[in-house]
Amino acid sequence: MTNYEELKKKAMKKTKEKMKEKKGERDQLAIQIINSIDNLDKTSNVILEQFKDIYSLYFPELDKEIDDPDKFLEITAELKRKEDFKIEELEEKLGSKEKAIKVKEKAEKSTGADLDPKDLEVITSLGEIALRMRKERKELEDYIEGIMEEIAPNLTAILGPTVGARILSEAGSLKKLAMMPSSTVQVLGAEKALFAHLRKDVNPPKHGIIFQYPKIKGSPVNKRGKISRKVAAKASIASRIDYFNGEYRGDKLKKELEEEIEEVLN
Repeated sequence: MTNYEELKKKAMKKTKEKMKEKKGERDQLAIQIINSIDNLDKTSNVILEQFKDIYSLYFPELDKEIDDPDKFLEITAELKRKEDFKIEELEEKLGSKEKAIKVKEKAEKSTGADLDPKDLEVITSLGEIALRMRKERKELEDYIEGIMEEIAPNLTAILGPTVGARILSEAGSLKKLAMMPSSTVQVLGAEKALFAHLRKDVNPPKHGIIFQYPKIKGSPVNKRGKISRKVAAKASIASRIDYFNGEYRGDKLKKELEEEIEEVLN
């Protein structure tokens, strides 16, 4: 081997090590962000439910008419007083004139309590908080998608950015995930059920966080275990490529997985 080839080999090795270090820093960021998203979800859902309960004292009919939480919050937090609801504004937020007219009619005939403007202002400020939190969540979700595509594009192609980040969080790092057997990846997040299986001899868990993968969640119960194994196996391969190699094979791996799932379902 010539000196040039030797230097080139060392340089390539050094570059790969630097890339792995950078991924190690970025994967911790992804883990922190996905944990923040989950905490934001819990908090905003609690505030939303509390707000809906309180606002229902004032306008009980609205909750039955609007089941989309974002639309409910946009209307109540921004339009506030039911007496001020205008069809044009409602139509803009609901995307339907027919629905807007119906909500307006309900507002005019509402059996809810009359509230002092100051009380209503305080109540709707709670809705504003929930609305801001849900918007922040969307921004964080968009941000984590960018990070996951940067550090783990193959894993993201298989699981999607959100589920991929949650798997990453449970593993602790991309390196740890890449070192895990697929059987461990399959049950990440189901540790309590796994310990119960070991201690009490109950059935072992078939899936953990990976259950959030749409084709597992939406498949017949008796097929979920097999599909979970297929998904975990591909996620393991993807994470190893992301950590050790960096080559993008996500589309190929995803297509193979979809074909394998079809075989299980048929």
